[in-house]
Amino acid sequence: MAKSESDEKEDLLKEIRDNFKAARDHSANWRKEAIESYDFKAGNQWSETDQAKLSEEGRPVVTFNRMGPYFDAVTGTEINNRQEIKYLPRTVGDSKKNEILAQAVKWALEGTDAQFEESDAFEDVLTSGMGWIGTRMDYEDVSDGMICMEQVDPLEMYWPPEA
Repeated sequence: MAKSESDEKEDLLKEIRDNFKAARDHSANWRKEAIESYDFKAGNQWSETDQAKLSEEGRPVVTFNRMGPYFDAVTGTEINNRQEIKYLPRTVGDSKKNEILAQAVKWALEGTDAQFEESDAFEDVLTSGMGWIGTRMDYEDVSDGMICMEQVDPLEMYWPPEA
């Protein structure tokens, strides 16, 4: 007996929920470590118990964030050494096509300020091990649409355990 359309939809929704739960469970440890890493980078390096103990003793909670200059140095290196996307021809007749593709990508990236979003995502990689950029079409300002690239908070992202 064939399943009805509503049964198929229900099965699909259950599969989506199960996949999301598996992805959430798989990344749970990473998420805890990522939050700690962002706090550590921001200078929030004391545990609550240590902060309470210092406050109880009347001592100031002082943090010397020695990681900040290292993050700045590495992100500065990324900014100073940005890469350009190039398409290389595989056969003799492909060079003109590849030039057009390279110019199209350059145009799209310049119009989106993608280099700043890429730098933000790179800093996320340094901090948490994951960096993401979302690419979409934006129809708010231009009725024909414009490519929009935005850095995405890594804590919003999930991936399948098999990945």
